[in-house]
Amino acid sequence: MNKKILLPFALSALTVVLHGCGGESAKINEDPTKGVSGVTTNNSCDVKNADCLQFVLDYPISGLNFDCSSDEFNHFATKLEGNVVTGACKLGDSVSFYIQGEDSAKKITLGTVKLDDISKMKFNTPPRLRVIDIASAMTGNTPSALNVNDNTTRVAMALVKIFQTAGVERDSNVIGDIQPTELTVVKKDQLASISQDVGTAEIVSGAYINILRPWLNVSRVSDAQALAMLQQLLHLANTGVWQADLPIAKLVDSGTATPIEGSVRPDGFFGCNKSVAADCVTASASLKHSMGNFLLISDRQGYTIGYGQQWRGAATINNNIVVAPYILTTKVKPLKVQVNAQHNWFNSITRTVNATQPLRLSLNNTAAEDLLIKQGKLINGNTIAGTAEVYKQLAKLKATDSIDSSHLGLWQHNISGDDAYQGTIDIVKANPSSYLARDIFKTAANVKAQQSYIFPLYATLNFKFQDTTIPAVDVGIVIDERGDIRTDIKANATATDKTGICGTVQSVNADGTITDSNGETQYRIGTTGATLFSSTDKSISVRMLLSNPKFGHVDGAVFGLNLGANSGAKINVHNLLAGQATGINMTDFTNNSVIWSNTFAAYQLVYNNLYNELTTEEKAKYDAPTDAEKELAKRFSGTVTIKIADQAIAACKAIRVKA
Repeated sequence: MNKKILLPFALSALTVVLHGCGGESAKINEDPTKGVSGVTTNNSCDVKNADCLQFVLDYPISGLNFDCSSDEFNHFATKLEGNVVTGACKLGDSVSFYIQGEDSAKKITLGTVKLDDISKMKFNTPPRLRVIDIASAMTGNTPSALNVNDNTTRVAMALVKIFQTAGVERDSNVIGDIQPTELTVVKKDQLASISQDVGTAEIVSGAYINILRPWLNVSRVSDAQALAMLQQLLHLANTGVWQADLPIAKLVDSGTATPIEGSVRPDGFFGCNKSVAADCVTASASLKHSMGNFLLISDRQGYTIGYGQQWRGAATINNNIVVAPYILTTKVKPLKVQVNAQHNWFNSITRTVNATQPLRLSLNNTAAEDLLIKQGKLINGNTIAGTAEVYKQLAKLKATDSIDSSHLGLWQHNISGDDAYQGTIDIVKANPSSYLARDIFKTAANVKAQQSYIFPLYATLNFKFQDTTIPAVDVGIVIDERGDIRTDIKANATATDKTGICGTVQSVNADGTITDSNGETQYRIGTTGATLFSSTDKSISVRMLLSNPKFGHVDGAVFGLNLGANSGAKINVHNLLAGQATGINMTDFTNNSVIWSNTFAAYQLVYNNLYNELTTEEKAKYDAPTDAEKELAKRFSGTVTIKIADQAIAACKAIRVKA
């Protein structure tokens, strides 16, 4: 196997780190007694242009008015496009949000957001503009945590109440559910019924509730419900796949370094046993390198799971020059680093790593030897930069500009009987989730009495291996009512039969695991992305990562992350919604079989093949693969299918009716 096969996502992450990617509007009605007329578009510029930044609202509210600072003549309103609600202004614009009809001068003013605070660059995936961002712009303050005594939190809750109530009034959602909601021209024209305009002062004081009552009764949503929804929105905006890569672009010999299209070279996930970063590339007899990569998933409840690989050993030095650190992957075996479910390592409001609860990558059961990612700030909504050079490029700063060093991604690792390691890390976040349309994602909470619903959905995954000598493995799962995915594995499961009996949640444990109603420990393994709709395909996209020794031969299996060609996965529930109890299947986005991979097993296979090709004399310098590692390497890939859980078990019924 060629090592390139093992890096299907690395180059795409580097591309995101290093490069940005890449209509008609209506005239302002100048009559001060009238509202904003003729709004026909949600874009002040062509979204295909390099200087046009499209943004996505975390709460899918269409018809929300906005003005772009670079356009003095036109007004715009957000619009539902596919699974997201979008708008667009030019890069660097300030965006003023408000609610106003065409025939009424009455207005709800929602503040002005600087797009530079959301993203300074254009990428393939538009950045999320969150309710908390609008609220922070209104008050001029960003809180570190949600607090009902904080003005920004109260403003954000008020926005949630307005959006939620508008949806409930239109019957497009229920309280507590995120669904696309439209502020229609007709509804906005009815603002003529309120006694005065509403702005930050009225919202902070709470006066907006009575002022808006003739137009919208926001009291239908309680403070507790609004706060819970706000937290749900923060988790939703934070969902996605987190990826850190090996230092494949780091060349330590400056005489041979070739910049990538004139850009800086990211260091990836790299460090050494020296306290000064520059010493990691300075020849020394005691120099040891440490590097790694990982793939993580953050779900809709704020938990992060995943795993990666680490390589650690003496640096290669030739003629007193330190060789590019990536060579270490050809010298030592990969070590698996596990990220068990963590909930508070990342502050989803400030988008910074929580220094008091860092992300922990475990090599063993000794917490003191965990590798800790202890600081970093997500910029442009998608990248934690490990070095000042990468940070400045992504933030569009000059080389001479100063930066807040606490925003850089740093890690440390203390190992008993070995050196202390530390270094930098670049992390890219991709593929955030969207709302789940309730005509597909039907739960007891969003259907009416006597209507059927299908989530939580209990099912069985069947993993087959590319090496056909390995028997297939069945794993029970449940896609819960929030859209997250956990295991459903029965007691006394075997190596090949890990099916479930459809337990419900008894308790959520401090380590992120779930104890089910059968007393079994279950594990978080993924989340859903969005719903997809066509005449014959009513699907929900899924991303899963199974990483725990309990999973046996499928420990490390990953699929649906959608980071490369044909790496997505969706479950079609069309027939199930039509009343066929066993009617589901899973394919990639081109309706072909879903391929799963195991990156740890694949890297082990590379090492095994490299070792086998060495001469007898050379083998003496390497650790020989163990029998267990040889078996692991056989489990690097395969296919996965899905079927409904055993319908003979009452708790597993796929179609239920709300009482």
